[in-house]
Amino acid sequence: MKKILLSILLLSNATISFSQSLLVTGDSLVNGNASDFQIESHLYVKNISSDTAFVYCEKTVIQQNQTGTNNFCWAGTCYGESTMISTKVDTILSGIESSGFAGYYQPWNESDIAVVEYCFYLSSDINDRTCKTVTYDATKVTDLNQITSSDKIGSFFPNPTKEYTNFQFNVSFPSILQIADVLGNVVKIIELEGSGEKTIYLGDLYKGIYFGNLIENGEIVKIKKLIINK
Repeated sequence: MKKILLSILLLSNATISFSQSLLVTGDSLVNGNASDFQIESHLYVKNISSDTAFVYCEKTVIQQNQTGTNNFCWAGTCYGESTMISTKVDTILSGIESSGFAGYYQPWNESDIAVVEYCFYLSSDINDRTCKTVTYDATKVTDLNQITSSDKIGSFFPNPTKEYTNFQFNVSFPSILQIADVLGNVVKIIELEGSGEKTIYLGDLYKGIYFGNLIENGEIVKIKKLIINK
């Protein structure tokens, strides 16, 4: 009888320890070519538990050319090549899906296939995690002009740039693109509606790294990295 009770207890504990609160969907493979500044992926994290989830993101580089670099954005903050775990959590209510993740790979003119695993886990339980592996294929050609409503916004080009950069967009309803510096200060606001291409003047900004935050209904839904190099 004691053995049966012990087995039930162990089974119960195992179920709690390894229960999954998060469902991760999105890109498994993204294509580009060696001349692209960066290749971008997007993942969506849904809280399938009955409680509010406070979620960290952790990356593991499985395969990458020595000349390539990668970075990711999560919970409104972007992290460089050397950061493996986000310092901020995304707060996801029960039944809600977060679109606050973007992963980036920079091939730097070297034909390469990079493989990166992204894991999302609860701040309260590091074992309650769900992972997804993304392959960045920098050997194919993509058409920058084919921006769909699901993509919403294309990458900046040229990037890096000195004075002007362009981007294409396809939004379902009026949205805002905020250009922000690494401290989160908003330096430019561009209103978007429908689809098309816009040119931004950046000659009045300092040299450095900026981020284009696409905002819909007050929430950041896409993040694009921008470098000003004077």
